[in-house]
Amino acid sequence: MAAVGPKRTTFCNEPYYPPGYCGYSPQFHFQYGDTYGKTTSRLLTDPNVAKSGRLVLADLFPAEKSGNDVTDERNEWKRLRKQSWGDKKLNDKMVPGYTGYIPKKEDHFGTRYADICRKATKDFSNEMSVAKDKRRALQPRMPMMPKLAEAKPYVSLTQPQHSVSPYFMNINDGAKTFMSGYTGFIPRSRSRFALVYPKLTRESLKEFTRNQQELKLLANREVSINQPGPSDLPVTPLQPIYINGGLLPHYTGYLPGHKFRVGMTFGTSSRSFHATNQPRYNKPLFT
Repeated sequence: MAAVGPKRTTFCNEPYYPPGYCGYSPQFHFQYGDTYGKTTSRLLTDPNVAKSGRLVLADLFPAEKSGNDVTDERNEWKRLRKQSWGDKKLNDKMVPGYTGYIPKKEDHFGTRYADICRKATKDFSNEMSVAKDKRRALQPRMPMMPKLAEAKPYVSLTQPQHSVSPYFMNINDGAKTFMSGYTGFIPRSRSRFALVYPKLTRESLKEFTRNQQELKLLANREVSINQPGPSDLPVTPLQPIYINGGLLPHYTGYLPGHKFRVGMTFGTSSRSFHATNQPRYNKPLFT
């Protein structure tokens, strides 16, 4: 009876890198005469080749835990997250190449994509849970009620204060001015130049106060109107518009009947047309 040889398989024994893997493989550039899978499998299992103890690629079929083991925490929190938030994007089956935003991903690096996504989403969920607990811990507070209906005026202990506006102070009061830095409107100040701000505002307010006092005096004074009678008005003799001598050319006023007269100059048309009822154009031009 002939001996039966070992059964051949399409794939190499684990571990190995599949063809097309673009990552680093130790000592690969010095290997010849074998396929990519067999070469990488030999390099990964050879104890004489310096390499990392952790595999870059995860196992395609991880070993399942027995029923007595504790439930895997990294899948448990994702299951709860799906039920509570209804978010299907950040789950336990993240595919490399996903270009969407993954919160907290920038804090994790140096491992494969699935582990980075799992750790980042877990940190984000924990942070949201802590923030939610803090919001619940905050007790609603009653709004503070004011002690006074109106606030008391501020009184400085180092500078003299007054409660009268500079507009209503006496014209001889030295405090009738505005402090430097005041950006409001100051009447009568645009015509003054080359003065310090307190002096400029003091003189402007003095002029404004004098004008207001004069207006008040004029408002209380009686007004008498001397209107001249008809005999006092100058009499201006009336000057006729249309004269026997005629009107000058380019006269832009109205000339009665001018548009119906043809065959004559403007001066002839305007000369003595009002002295007779007969139309001027019925008479011969030359006698």
